[in-house]
Amino acid sequence: MSIIPPQGSRRRRTWSRGDLSPVPRLKISPDEWLDCAQALSQLRAWVEDRAVETIDWYIRDKQAKRWASRLLRAAAVVTAVVGGVLPLVSSSVHGVNPNLGYILLAVAAGCVAFDHFFGLSSGWMRDMAAVQSLQGRLARFQLDWARWQAAQAGVLGGEAASSAEAVCAALDLIDGLMTSMTQVTDAETTQWITDFTSSVAALRQQASPSVSSPQDIITLSKQGDLSSS
Repeated sequence: MSIIPPQGSRRRRTWSRGDLSPVPRLKISPDEWLDCAQALSQLRAWVEDRAVETIDWYIRDKQAKRWASRLLRAAAVVTAVVGGVLPLVSSSVHGVNPNLGYILLAVAAGCVAFDHFFGLSSGWMRDMAAVQSLQGRLARFQLDWARWQAAQAGVLGGEAASSAEAVCAALDLIDGLMTSMTQVTDAETTQWITDFTSSVAALRQQASPSVSSPQDIITLSKQGDLSSS
């Protein structure tokens, strides 16, 4: 059995932890199916390896985002507390600049905004959910496969009809695991796109004035004339 990488495979996003490699295409010759048990065993190992690889990818991604999220949240708390205390301390302690407190408060707000815009905390939560879901689906597949092995013991290589039914049942289990993995990764990626798009839209709205009609342009123009006069 040989594995050939698919042509034009879709690239996945990266974040300092490497790519999730494309799903390889299996090329199985008809002669290899003469030993159905061996062919199915290789197919099962292939789909399980893919599941483990995907789980490891999300775990690495989760660890990086967890570290960055905790660092930013801790920095936001510390700078916010110190920034709030400094103006109070400056009245009784000589040499303390109260304006430094406002700078620290701005830094705290920047840490929270950075975490929100780049989706570190939300990405950490998505990765945790994806890992738990994938691990559960892999465990369910392994139990279903063991149940299939127990039910089909001695069937493969026997009568043609019974053997074909057993092979189809095994292929359905393999296809079910691959389909469920694709559903989890697609759902996580869709949520990432949604979060990123909303963050970009919010940033644009805050960075530029709201203009939804010609009347808004006239109003902004009048405000600019009044401020310049």
